[in-house]
Amino acid sequence: MKKTLFIGMTVGTAVIVAACGDSATVTDNASKKSDLTLEQVYEKTIERQQELESMKAKMKVDQAINVDSEEGSFEMTSASDLNMDMIIDPMQLYVEGTTAVKESETGEETKVPTKMYMTQNDGYYLYEESADSWFKLPEEQFDAMMSQAGIQQDPSEQLRQLEKFVEDFTFEQNDDEYILTLNADGEKFMDFVLQQAKEALGGEEAAQALGSMEGLKIKDAQYVFLIDKKTFDMNNMKMDMIITLEEEDGKMTIDQSATVDYSDFNNVDAITIPQEVIDNAQVLQ
Repeated sequence: MKKTLFIGMTVGTAVIVAACGDSATVTDNASKKSDLTLEQVYEKTIERQQELESMKAKMKVDQAINVDSEEGSFEMTSASDLNMDMIIDPMQLYVEGTTAVKESETGEETKVPTKMYMTQNDGYYLYEESADSWFKLPEEQFDAMMSQAGIQQDPSEQLRQLEKFVEDFTFEQNDDEYILTLNADGEKFMDFVLQQAKEALGGEEAAQALGSMEGLKIKDAQYVFLIDKKTFDMNNMKMDMIITLEEEDGKMTIDQSATVDYSDFNNVDAITIPQEVIDNAQVLQ
C-alpha cells in the first residue's frame, strides 16, 4: 500500500495545466466583449507561451489523503504555499515556501520549509531542514528527470497536450480575461493523466505499476484557466481533482486542489545556485 500511496500522490501531482466556433459567453457586469472563438484564443495563448523566456508563480496546493486498508486507516492533510522563479531555456528553477502537514490521529501539525534549486547545467538541489543540509539528486536520476519526467521547457506543449479536450471546455469572458473551464472526467482524461504520471515517475517499473492499476479512477476533475485578453498570458490556473484507488487490501482517496498565479513574464533574472550550496551538498543515496 505504501508504493500505491506514492504512485497515487504522483498521479495527483503530475497533472499539476464547449463550442469551438462560438465566442465566449459574457459574465455578469462585463462591458468589453471580444468576438474571438475558443479555438482562436487557445491558439493565441499557445503562441504567446512560445514567446515566454521566464516567469514567476505563486502556488497554493491543498491535499487530503484517506487510506483504508487491512493494516488500518489514516487521514493526512497538507497545505503548501510556494513561490517559484523560472527561466525556460536553459531550464532554471528556484522554489521557496512551506508545507504544513497534519495527521488526524495525533492532530499535530508540522510545518516543513521548502527550498529548492534546479538548473539544467548544475542539477537539482533540495534543502532538508531536519538535517540543516542541502542534498543533490544523483546525476543519473537528474538526467532521467530531465529526459523522461517531462519538465516542459516549452510551456505551450502543456496546452497542446490538453488541446484534445478543447471541445470539452466552456468559454466565458469578463472585461479583462478569458475564462476557460475544463470538466475533465471520463476515460479519455484518465488515459491522459496516466500518461503524464508515467512520464513524471519515469522508468519501466513505474510505468508497469501504473498500467496495472485497474482500480484507479479520477472524478470531479476541473481545470480553470484565466487568460489575459490583451497579452494572452495565462494569469491563473486552478485545478481540483479527486483520485480514488481500490485494491484488494484497501482503498485510497486523494482530494487535491491547486491554484497558481503567474506574473513577471519575461522579467526574471538568471537563477544561479549559490556556490556554497554546490560545494556542501550531499548526494542523495
